[in-house]
Amino acid sequence: MCKHACVVVFLFFSTYTFQLFAQSQWDTESATQSSVIDRINLGINYLSKKEYAKSIEELVYAREISIQNSWYPQVFNATLNIGTNYFLMMDYGEAFHYYLLAYETALAHLGPKQEMQVFNNVGVLYIEDKDFYKAKESFLNAYEIAAQLGDKEQMGAYAINLALVGNELGELEFSERYINEALPLLEESPNVFLLGQIAKAENLLLKGDLLSAEKLALSILPQMENLSHLKERITVNDKISVLIILARVYEKLNRPEKALEFALLARSAEKNIEARIKIYTLLSQLYSQSNDYEKAVSYKDSVIIATDSLYAIKNGMLFKSEQLKFQVQNYKKELIESKDLLKQERQFYYVLIICVVVFMGFLVLFFKNTSLKHKQRKKIVELELEREKNETLLNAQKHQEKEALVLLERERLKNELDVKNRELTAKALYLSSKNELIEEIVESISKNTQIENNALLKKQINDLKKHLKKDRQWDSFFIHFEEVNQGFLNKLRAQHPELTPGDIRFITFLYMNLSYKEIASLLNITPQSCRKRKERISKKMNLSSNTSLHVYLANI
Repeated sequence: MCKHACVVVFLFFSTYTFQLFAQSQWDTESATQSSVIDRINLGINYLSKKEYAKSIEELVYAREISIQNSWYPQVFNATLNIGTNYFLMMDYGEAFHYYLLAYETALAHLGPKQEMQVFNNVGVLYIEDKDFYKAKESFLNAYEIAAQLGDKEQMGAYAINLALVGNELGELEFSERYINEALPLLEESPNVFLLGQIAKAENLLLKGDLLSAEKLALSILPQMENLSHLKERITVNDKISVLIILARVYEKLNRPEKALEFALLARSAEKNIEARIKIYTLLSQLYSQSNDYEKAVSYKDSVIIATDSLYAIKNGMLFKSEQLKFQVQNYKKELIESKDLLKQERQFYYVLIICVVVFMGFLVLFFKNTSLKHKQRKKIVELELEREKNETLLNAQKHQEKEALVLLERERLKNELDVKNRELTAKALYLSSKNELIEEIVESISKNTQIENNALLKKQINDLKKHLKKDRQWDSFFIHFEEVNQGFLNKLRAQHPELTPGDIRFITFLYMNLSYKEIASLLNITPQSCRKRKERISKKMNLSSNTSLHVYLANI
């Protein structure tokens, strides 16, 4: 009974999950990946029709293409369903091999959801091998992952599997705990909920609560007819499980007629030879208890015949499985050859692309070099223009420096001229002061009455006055003035030839910025005479009344 229930959950959740996943990928993946998903769905469809060869062919192709392109969800789906094919063909070793490959893919590239599915399927394999402890361990792993993911529906399904294994191991309290936990989680999944009720009925039978087991089993039977057409194939085994439970209940209640009734119903409904062996064994026991030894022996013989048929079927299935393995290997070889051919074509295209890229690289390099040379020539022209500009600026700077030097030189000469003129002015002032002093002394002596009577002293005073008018220092003064103010007197004489030597001397004193008093002392005349002489000279030089003689002399 456990076998039937576990297989139901196993097929439903593995196949249906893949179909949902493929549908979710339809709109988001590329065309190539979509075609692989289509091949996986086609393989699952062949699997549901028990066309194992076609199913494996489609799934192997999808798996190889997915491995090449690293499409790991599709690798997992195809691998797990290949294992399902071998499981249904009773090649449990090959099925376990593919489940292991699927588990490795889930660990390396996917997640706990896929690990959970593998654990459940491996648990079913252990049940077929009658290793219920390992089956229990696998179902517990699947259940714990479902709990971590918060997937209540799968938690309920795996709990039912745990309950069924617990019934097989006689761990009835363990089984009851998981049944009570699973049923509230499966209210929206009627088929799996029905499995939970069957497990509960079996648990009540094993615990000896026969009336409760009878009541529950009888309530389950009518529900079998209300399930959808999709699940009818699955619920045939469920119905047989309920019929066998009722037969066992009535056997223990000492109601052999009822027990035989339900056992015969189970026999007529069951087509699976392995399950028929259990039914024939039950019927043989019931007929023995009814003292109908002929039928008991007949069903005992049926057990032997069914067992032989089962072995023959298994051997036939194994032979068919080996044929499929050979076909798969041959198909893989063809895929490898196709892959090699595709690789060669890719290499050709890669070489072609590389050649095109190299050619384009040469073109780019050529145009880049041409552009670089053009830029270099342009840069050279710009540098040449910059150099010429710098040279022009440098020449202009040198010219400005020369002009500055000329100006400095002129300033220096002017300063030297000013210094020498100041020296001449100082010398003129010295002579003026000396003459004034001498004149004052002469004037003071002349007023002395004693001198008037002394002819000798009077003669000496007159000589002294003549000496003042003929002082040779004035001659040297004008010579020195001419050296300092080169060209001034010559220009003055050239422009105004009507000027007398006395006028020139007077003009010289004005040029040196001497006052009327100082000039009067030097020329031994009065300041008033100096003003009048200045006016007279201005007229002689034909200067207008608005022109200052000082300004005019400064511009000569």
